[in-house]
Amino acid sequence: MTGCNLSQDEQDWLEGGITEFNNSRYWHAHEDWEELWKSLKSRNEDLDYILGIQGLIQTTALMFQYERMKKRGCLSMWTKLTEKLGTPDDAKFDNLWSIDIPRLLREVSVFIDDADSEEPKWNLQCSSVQIQNVNE
Repeated sequence: MTGCNLSQDEQDWLEGGITEFNNSRYWHAHEDWEELWKSLKSRNEDLDYILGIQGLIQTTALMFQYERMKKRGCLSMWTKLTEKLGTPDDAKFDNLWSIDIPRLLREVSVFIDDADSEEPKWNLQCSSVQIQNVNE
């Protein structure tokens, strides 16, 4: 799936969220993507896309939780986002609005591996996770 057609506002929210995410401003990315999510819901878009943007929102929450060294929050968000986006080995989207979902899941999974270890180090740099456009 490459994505449903987005209005200009929706495209702006998507791109704004990507920029914020890539600058480690997870709360702001969440805010932009929540606007996109609400818009997709209001026009009864395909559920896969609504869940896809929810998965991206939950990815921001996971990174936010990792920064705060919250094991339970990280694990909870991982469970929620993988229900919507899939796993690194079995992503539900090859790309979502040109976002490379398998790559994103692989990069985030390293943070889960640390958070879920017996003694998390909490020393991974969240800024190392960057949303990549499959068209670039």
